Amino acid sequence: MGTLKVRAPRPASGAVAVAVLMAVGACGDQIHLGGAPPAPDASPVPDATDATPAPLYWFADHETGDLSQWAEGAVSDQIVSADAQLTVVNSPTHSGRFAVMSAINAATRTSYARLFRSGVLPNDAYFRVWMYIPQRYTIGLYWNVFEFQGRTDPAKPSSYVYLWSLDLEQASNGDMSWYLFDDLRQKRYPPQVTTVAPIGRWFLVEAFMHQATDNSGQVTFWIDGTLLVDVTGVSTVPTMWLSWNVGGSASNIAEQPAEIFLDDAAISPEK
Repeated sequence: MGTLKVRAPRPASGAVAVAVLMAVGACGDQIHLGGAPPAPDASPVPDATDATPAPLYWFADHETGDLSQWAEGAVSDQIVSADAQLTVVNSPTHSGRFAVMSAINAATRTSYARLFRSGVLPNDAYFRVWMYIPQRYTIGLYWNVFEFQGRTDPAKPSSYVYLWSLDLEQASNGDMSWYLFDDLRQKRYPPQVTTVAPIGRWFLVEAFMHQATDNSGQVTFWIDGTLLVDVTGVSTVPTMWLSWNVGGSASNIAEQPAEIFLDDAAISPEK
């Protein structure tokens, strides 16, 4: 089991994590909803055996029938609460025979089932994973499904901090909509136009991260190749130690279990 942190309910809007801000420094951040790096290709992958993106730093299509690909060439693991499940399944799949199901039970307390890659990851990289949500869920607070974490001291696991969290929340019409949360500065980045999570089909989630402890950093997110949010002119990490996490984490979802399926994850130098 891993030692990554799982976020407790967030403080009220406007609260600031002072100690973490001291570690990363004050930043003049900018948000862009256009003119960002080229959007990634969201075309479905017909078969992971002959359509693997190239070049790649790392890839997991789960065709081993287990989670062993997540442990190849880096510090990787899974973190699962006692009431949750993280398992390989044969349906639905994005490509090939297998995918991963993250199922949490978050009616009254924090529940999580996540995979991660961590350590000294590439300073500039695209992190992508295909996701499938089978139904609409009633989200009380947030449902985190994709997150970057870091450390204020790379040598100390206890110095974990949350960095950038791609979350779902309940829209006024009941849809599940996306937003990006900057955990270091306790700041939300909603898209200019409300973007709803697709239900009952595979969709691509991709992030570009330029790791920087000064104000030259950048983080950009796309859903199915469409720009969600682009943040530049910020420190994106407190140190050059990074963890990329995918899978569900939440503390208040009405329907149990809340499932999300994952497949064809990759870290790449190119879109």
